[in-house]
Amino acid sequence: IMKFFHMNLPDHPEATLDGYLLDMDMALGQYVRRPAIVVCPGGGYAYCNMAEGEPVAVRYASRGFHSFVLNYSVCWDAAGFTPLQELSWAIGYIREHAQQWKLDPNKIVVCGFSAGGHLALSSGLLAENKPNAMILGYPAASAPNFPGADFMLKLLEGRADVTNEDAAKYDLVPQITK
Repeated sequence: IMKFFHMNLPDHPEATLDGYLLDMDMALGQYVRRPAIVVCPGGGYAYCNMAEGEPVAVRYASRGFHSFVLNYSVCWDAAGFTPLQELSWAIGYIREHAQQWKLDPNKIVVCGFSAGGHLALSSGLLAENKPNAMILGYPAASAPNFPGADFMLKLLEGRADVTNEDAAKYDLVPQITK
């Protein structure tokens, strides 16, 4: 049995977090502490691709994860890299509820595809609340150097005149360390 919840993020009414919480199983009189995964759909920060959200979360739930889908701010609402703030908040929110939801706060994974992969990787490198692991599906990690990057960078910066210096902030490859 799975419980579902849907919520708008505080101060970001255009962003939502959907949760798929599994039953709180007991093994030998102890609650099973499950891992959690936050799925970040792709869409170039212009939209959230539904095919990369709920179906992925439900599949992870079938494998024993408490699963979440972050439908982050897109289009001009993404300006100032708002989606990174939203993902950091979601990870913190999940950790705050670890006891209640019987999940392991040290096993929170983010999974993202394309722009969602860029967001997931950004959370591991730059967020206040970092995940414990990342699953990156064709991430837009080298932001200025792939087709469609110009529009994505304009959305994240919130303006049309994006400089090379601006673009470099979103190029995550040089920021990856051992």
